[in-house]
Amino acid sequence: MNTCSPAGAPAARYAGLRTHVKIGLPLAAAGAGIGLVAVQGCGHSAPKPPAQSAPPPAPTQPAPSTTPPTTPPASPPPAQVPNPLDNTGMAGNTLAVKIDNVGAHTQAIHQGLAQADIVYWIQVEGGLSRFLAVYDANHLPAMIGPVRSARQTDIPLLQQYGHLDLAYSGAISGLLPLLAQADLQNVTPFTDPGAFTHRAMDPTFVDPHQILAKFPSVPARSPGFVFGAAPGGGSPLGSMTWHLPAASIGVHFNGSSYDVAVDGHPAWSGTATVVVQHVSIVPGLFTDHNAGHPDNEVFTQTTGSGPAEVLRDGSVWSTHWNRPDPAAGTSFTLPDGSAMTFATGPVLLVLVP
Repeated sequence: MNTCSPAGAPAARYAGLRTHVKIGLPLAAAGAGIGLVAVQGCGHSAPKPPAQSAPPPAPTQPAPSTTPPTTPPASPPPAQVPNPLDNTGMAGNTLAVKIDNVGAHTQAIHQGLAQADIVYWIQVEGGLSRFLAVYDANHLPAMIGPVRSARQTDIPLLQQYGHLDLAYSGAISGLLPLLAQADLQNVTPFTDPGAFTHRAMDPTFVDPHQILAKFPSVPARSPGFVFGAAPGGGSPLGSMTWHLPAASIGVHFNGSSYDVAVDGHPAWSGTATVVVQHVSIVPGLFTDHNAGHPDNEVFTQTTGSGPAEVLRDGSVWSTHWNRPDPAAGTSFTLPDGSAMTFATGPVLLVLVP
């Protein structure tokens, strides 16, 4: 059978309706029986189906609006804040690297110290020194190093920065559990051998872009520094050198920033603020026997309080440092209690007794 719709009617209303019409016709011939003929058809000539009750009228639909739908506003991008490490550019994720500093040959192949936001000069065993450099992801050098081993001092010192990446070449065995428990992303030749050049053999360097692309880190947060115009009351000071038992570091103001010398050799330029933080350096938890004799890995206490000097713009200010909470930053205040302001640009912190 065919399925048809009345002409001019919407097909959808009648879809699936089959029309069956039975018509009885008397036959004139005598003696003939009565025949039934089934007639099926479509179109105007076909008989109409029996009357059916009309369906209820469809509800009136409002005319479609010609006003385009309102698009909800896009979510604003995350707020960008000035880099709190050296007040240069905007904040990005944070990376710290432990850098070797022993011997003229090592100092001659340093890479990345001039680009660090913050550099700490720290005493290690034998009265020698190491650098701990902190970088903001928005302005990184191509390579950093030579990379050396972590120390006990690094853990509480870096706690004020949050969960940042720390790249180092290794550590004494007793320190490894403490490093694993610390709020750090440890990046070593064991966790990522491909991040270290020369198969992690000394001297080895790291690519900071590669590390920050692969490992979680937090955006830079303030270690307590306040940046601004120089306060009054500073005393002119063009050059100064500080000593550990077997190491030294010195600075010279060149008219716009400080040139840094390590053990009497030129190291890098461009430091804007130099902080001399007087700390307690005490015996550490671990002793190193790698030199053929026992050397205690001393511990530098960076929580507490004490005197400090701040050099900027060719002058020096006597200040007081305070950090009672290891998770908080270090404040530097003037004798009247106001904050000591740093110059915009890289900061060098000299940790000495």
